[in-house]
Amino acid sequence: MAKALVRVQAEVGLHARPAAEFVKAVAASGHLVHISNRTGKKVLGNSILGILSLGVKHGEEITIEVSGLNEDDVLKALIEVVSGL
Repeated sequence: MAKALVRVQAEVGLHARPAAEFVKAVAASGHLVHISNRTGKKVLGNSILGILSLGVKHGEEITIEVSGLNEDDVLKALIEVVSGL
């Protein structure tokens, strides 16, 4: 499993559009992805409702965990999605 702590850069946090972009990237990867917030609540990365339930705001940190082949490459791509929004 590859894991990283990432600061959310989107002005609206992981709200509707940024969350949808993240879910789209996870779906395209075909990997098992979990994200969690500072409270420790963990959700599937392919669930927009799960991500929205975290209530992640701009500047907050999330942990992204990726399992599967080439997990390091997928993790880097997902970090770019969260950092670049």
